[in-house]
Amino acid sequence: MITSIQKLKGIKAQKVSDSTNVEYAVWPGNGGFPLVIKPSTVGLQLNDWLAQNRSLFEEKVNQYGAILFRGFHINTVEKFEDFSKLYADTPLEYNLRSSPRYAVGKNVYHTTTYPKEYHIEMHSESSYAPSHPSNIVFCCIDPADKQGETPIADNKKVLEYLSEKTKTKFFEKGVKYVRNLNEGCGLSWTEVFQTEDKTEVEATCKEQRISYEWKSDTNLVLTWNKKAIWEHPATGDQVWFNHAYFFNKHALEASFFELVTDDHLPNNTFYGDGSEISKEEIEEIRVAYQKATVVFPWEKGDVLFLDNMLMSHGRNPYEGSRQIIASLF
Repeated sequence: MITSIQKLKGIKAQKVSDSTNVEYAVWPGNGGFPLVIKPSTVGLQLNDWLAQNRSLFEEKVNQYGAILFRGFHINTVEKFEDFSKLYADTPLEYNLRSSPRYAVGKNVYHTTTYPKEYHIEMHSESSYAPSHPSNIVFCCIDPADKQGETPIADNKKVLEYLSEKTKTKFFEKGVKYVRNLNEGCGLSWTEVFQTEDKTEVEATCKEQRISYEWKSDTNLVLTWNKKAIWEHPATGDQVWFNHAYFFNKHALEASFFELVTDDHLPNNTFYGDGSEISKEEIEEIRVAYQKATVVFPWEKGDVLFLDNMLMSHGRNPYEGSRQIIASLF
């Protein structure tokens, strides 16, 4: 039995009573997340702990939004697959893709194959999609030589940091998404839909209530609307949950935007009525994300479990090799 917390590496520990053979500590700083869980007994298996403490685990996820399991040595794809199957019989397939990824296991993916020198902006996974995942889980097989962190942000705080004027506009209007799928810029429609059959694409669009227009055999334009501010189904909290910032032209790298006109952007966002989201409003959202973000260094074998609606994430640039894998639920 555990009656007190020992000091965890790099973490300011807090005394917590627990009898499940783990230690708890909240990552230091003003964020109040993630909750770090480490084994307190030698040989404790994460799968065993989760199977025996499912209700406790789900309670902690609702409370903190982010759980970092450290010291359980989930350091191979096979171990992570085994862990994923315990939480859900079948992790979700990564559909309606917005970035290139390759599978390393059954619905286990290497995180975005985006050039290492670039920062990936904050977002909740597939929040743009008509059907979005509830959870995303990351696993560190090999940390980068330098940087390569996965910053995480509290979506409740992001919303709190926005002005009332901006919140009201997004609450009332929602977000309109526009995707221009073209082999010459961004992802092709075959990559996004994981098929070369146009009829399958059209059937998916109709099922998901996505408007589509074939500009050519290789160019497909998609548009749809979705809420920007949501009520979490378990906690009742209002959260900022959308890709309004991530897909917007004003959030793109300046060098990229200079080379591509609005009509050829792979992604863009508007208010739900079609009006423009201003550059100033996008900057306001960026600052809100920044204020709500916590960054921690990856260690080999770490598993990070995120409630996808409560938390957003990104990626810092890095040097050397880096293997972070993920599953959606």
